[in-house]
Amino acid sequence: MNQPASLIFSTRIVIMLTLALGIGLLGGACQSQGKANPGPQGQTGPTRSTLSASEVALISSASPTVKPATSTPTITSTPTPRPTPTPTLDLSQCNAAGCGAAARPLPTAEFNDDLLLSTEPHVRRRCPECPANPLFSKAELDDLLIADPATLAKLQSLVLSQEIYELAPGVVFIVYDNVYHVVIDLRASGYRLRNIIPESAERNTLITPSYCYTPDSLVVINADYHGLNGSNKTETGRDLFFHLGRAALFQQSGRFDLDVIRERSIYDRTTLSWGGGPIFLWYGKYDYNPEQEWFEQEDLDYYRDTYWAKVSAAITKDHKYLFLTTSYGLSLKEHAENIISLGETWGMKVDRAMRFDGGESAYMAIRIGDKMVPILNLEEPLIVNCLAVEQAP
Repeated sequence: MNQPASLIFSTRIVIMLTLALGIGLLGGACQSQGKANPGPQGQTGPTRSTLSASEVALISSASPTVKPATSTPTITSTPTPRPTPTPTLDLSQCNAAGCGAAARPLPTAEFNDDLLLSTEPHVRRRCPECPANPLFSKAELDDLLIADPATLAKLQSLVLSQEIYELAPGVVFIVYDNVYHVVIDLRASGYRLRNIIPESAERNTLITPSYCYTPDSLVVINADYHGLNGSNKTETGRDLFFHLGRAALFQQSGRFDLDVIRERSIYDRTTLSWGGGPIFLWYGKYDYNPEQEWFEQEDLDYYRDTYWAKVSAAITKDHKYLFLTTSYGLSLKEHAENIISLGETWGMKVDRAMRFDGGESAYMAIRIGDKMVPILNLEEPLIVNCLAVEQAP
């Protein structure tokens, strides 16, 4: 029985609509799974169509246009990267071999005459004209400085062990290849640095290091002269600095540096300083006297060539660590090479160093227990000021 043409045509439309809807749903499912069927020449989509042009036109006019649902993408704001400050080294985990895992146990070194180590109780210099210590009586100073045999034995053990001796968090003492070092983490907070000058005295008044001791003393060394503050900050001192130039270890805006100061604006911002020179380590290399620093050539030759005791200050390139170093039996170049080598062993780049003083003026003492023990077997010198490391109150 023949069907009416209209019925056949309607049935075909229903079939084509169903087919189109099925293809659409299938394509949507594939798209939701992130897949597509590759077509000829790399195109995507169905592989073929079975509909005539008139049929496609009819379906298009009968089917609503359905737009795929879209979602607003979530934009995550990535903060601008900021450089992470290099953490300061835990000095208490170091020794002469390195720090952390590299600080393996080391054998005890042999005693060496170049250590110039004091093995006898210290004898204070008699100096009637020197100002008295403002905090200690003569008897109290003797008790502080006259180390007993057990303390002297401990000092020798520390020197030969090649291990760190922590004086305070961030302040350590170590002997590296027969050279004495006090290394200070300048970001630590358990100590303070002081330039100690007689409170009421004429310029160039001589003192002994005993004048500089306080109940909080951890380290005391001789400094070359007053530096940019204290009694040197006078018109005469200022004229000498700007006309002739002199190296100094100084602090500005909480940051320590080592340089020759020639500008008044820098001079006025200096809050703490010690004078010295000549500079002998510059940009990480031995470089003796890069600038004229108010020294006669004869003095410069002596400082460079003498093997007598010397005391120096050095600072790392990142301005995080200060080295106070004392040696005997080394030239200035060998002294510099020792500081550079210790810095490299600990992963530091020592950038600059200057000589404080030397010869019979060389002095370094550290606290061991309740005693301050001078390191070098020398008579207590006559000096003009001290660099002191003290326990923070």
